[in-house]
Amino acid sequence: MKEVRTRFAPSPTGFLHLGGVRTNFYAWLLARHFGGKFILRIEDTDQERLVPGSIKAILEDLKWLGLDIDEGPAMEELIKVDTGWDGTEGIGGPYGPYIQSQRLPRYKEVAEHLVKIGVAYRCDCTHEMLEKERADQMARRETPGYSGYCRHRDVSPDSKHVIRLKMAADETLSLDDAVKGKVVWEKISLRDPVLFKSGGFPLYHLAVVVDDHDMKISHVMRGEEWLATAPIHISLYKALGWEQPVFCHLPNVLGQDGKKLSKRHGATHVKSFREAGYLPEALINFLLLLGWNPGEGEQQEIFTRDEMIKRFSIDRVNNAAAVFSYDKLNWMNGMYIRGLSKEKFVDAIRPYLLAKDIKVDEARLAAIAPHIQERMKFLNETPDLIDFLFKEKIERDLPAMMGKDVDATKAKEIIAASIEAISAVSDFTVPNVEAAVRSIPEKMGLKVGPVFAVIRISVTGKKITPPLFESIVVLGKDATIARLKETIELI
Repeated sequence: MKEVRTRFAPSPTGFLHLGGVRTNFYAWLLARHFGGKFILRIEDTDQERLVPGSIKAILEDLKWLGLDIDEGPAMEELIKVDTGWDGTEGIGGPYGPYIQSQRLPRYKEVAEHLVKIGVAYRCDCTHEMLEKERADQMARRETPGYSGYCRHRDVSPDSKHVIRLKMAADETLSLDDAVKGKVVWEKISLRDPVLFKSGGFPLYHLAVVVDDHDMKISHVMRGEEWLATAPIHISLYKALGWEQPVFCHLPNVLGQDGKKLSKRHGATHVKSFREAGYLPEALINFLLLLGWNPGEGEQQEIFTRDEMIKRFSIDRVNNAAAVFSYDKLNWMNGMYIRGLSKEKFVDAIRPYLLAKDIKVDEARLAAIAPHIQERMKFLNETPDLIDFLFKEKIERDLPAMMGKDVDATKAKEIIAASIEAISAVSDFTVPNVEAAVRSIPEKMGLKVGPVFAVIRISVTGKKITPPLFESIVVLGKDATIARLKETIELI
């Protein structure tokens, strides 16, 4: 078996979308399963849609997801494309450049070769001519498309022109797709697509075929929306006499409403999930099962990275669309959070505190971490849960203390009793603090809930926190008493 070489070929037009990441994660898994190579290629021929900084964002997202790259743009390529490039390093490889805008002479060479062998031709039809042709076709209720007017004209290479592929309308084409099975086109509706523009840039169809051939790509994984234009690629491979890669057209990822996943369904970009507190391991595991199954009767849902690589195969990729479930992803993220070691969990939540300009006391962070790890679904919940441990002054929701059995006077009595009880604890441990605090409602003839709510808000400023006694111990005796006294003054 020849070397398996797969690729991720995003356009630098914004953030990575989950549907595309799922497709290319499968490509990464396939390469890793067979000990092959995973290539990053930047497809930037549509210059009008480029977004500055996108390439750097793509590289950062791939690094966060843990999808390591074997070949890709070298530093000199990145600098040419983005003069403000501030990334630290490139990738490189034997088949570069890996950025399409750096490969224009190669595309021009192939386009001219296609003209020379008679399977492509020059077309100098103006925009106005094409618009009129389209309008006339629609008026006659015909399917709009290029008529082939320039097929038999000898358009000068010195004139402003594009290069079009001659599509054989009466030719039957077929594709043995690794996911869809055998696909046959008995009548091709595509009409002489443009391969090379007058401005010197290729269209996608020419560039992708040339790149995949030159970079020795063995398997092409892409969304099923590309299946409709696959005859163009098949025709190019045949015309050029090149070996065709194995095509794997993957079904779309849908939202709960059955429509293709988009921003109307919520966060759909990798950056959004990272900021929302998802672990990359959870997101990757979820994407694995979003179109692939481990086998009939298999119940396993949590996979290590090594298990994913070992067990992945194209024949277990589903041929039906997958539905994206945030509930399932959130459950899985919680499972992964609880599975982290204490040290890794602390490392994972620290950035969310620092992002809020919270000065972290490492001892307190390490002490409280086990008490929030079991409760969290998202890492970005961290600041709201425990920022009270790292602030000198806290805001308190005083009205939330009051209720049927607690008015301002009663609240001050509860706090005064708490100061007395906590001050009397010599060995400041959770069991001792719990025993002292639990004695307060019994002595005052009050229910536990209202009493604990007064103490919790006084000490933390919040109604919802980590366990109360653990919070008090981590905060410390002196700080706890100081906050209780401050609350009495505020009331």
